[in-house]
Amino acid sequence: IAPYNSQVNQFRSQIPEIEVATVHKYQGREKDTIIMSVTDDSITEFADNANLLNVAVSRAKNKFCLVVTGNPQDLNGNIHDLINYIKYQQGIVIQSKLRSIFDYLFSQIQAYNRDNEPVSEYDSENLTFDLIENIRTNYPHLSHIKAICHYPMRYLINDTQGLSERERKYALHPSTHIDFLVINRVTKEPLLAVETDGYSFHNEKTEQFQRDRMKDKILELYGLPLLRLSTVGHSEEQKIIDMLNKK
Repeated sequence: IAPYNSQVNQFRSQIPEIEVATVHKYQGREKDTIIMSVTDDSITEFADNANLLNVAVSRAKNKFCLVVTGNPQDLNGNIHDLINYIKYQQGIVIQSKLRSIFDYLFSQIQAYNRDNEPVSEYDSENLTFDLIENIRTNYPHLSHIKAICHYPMRYLINDTQGLSERERKYALHPSTHIDFLVINRVTKEPLLAVETDGYSFHNEKTEQFQRDRMKDKILELYGLPLLRLSTVGHSEEQKIIDMLNKK
């Protein structure tokens, strides 16, 4: 369940096998499990309404799951109190190790919507971007994906406690980025990191090769799949499709 009709419609298109409706339509009904998506990047008074939350929570017979942004909030109201109550009752609270890409996506949106303009100064990266766009267009079950070029790693990592000091400095350095971050356009969830490796710059004899291995380790630690495409490789389209099909 979600507060907004537009979000409900998106859920129906993405997960048609799950029953979805607004909170208000669940009045007088019960389900074994209720999953509530608050939806808002910045929680509004509408989603934070006490009556709406009471209906949502009371519809669950056995389990209630609340999905809410981890971004700092100006409004510390009923949802904030509900999360604290869940903690007090020893419920499970999971904080994602990856940051929301929502704010960055919308601050950069124009850069990725310009027709017929390259996203990179490198031809190899422009070819990779076009390849991902072709996959999105030609494979209906992958129509929800979107590729963001040169996504800064410091905007992705939320918790650096598991990193060594050297890894932390590398991950948070302004120049450290992911060539392409493939996300779910609906949920804004990061799905796949794609790196385009030119052989002369990324082969085993280069310093970049060592930085690549550090990036591999960091992304593996945070559970984000990584696909490296070599400019001397082949079957790139199928490799991307196979990785996305695993999500």
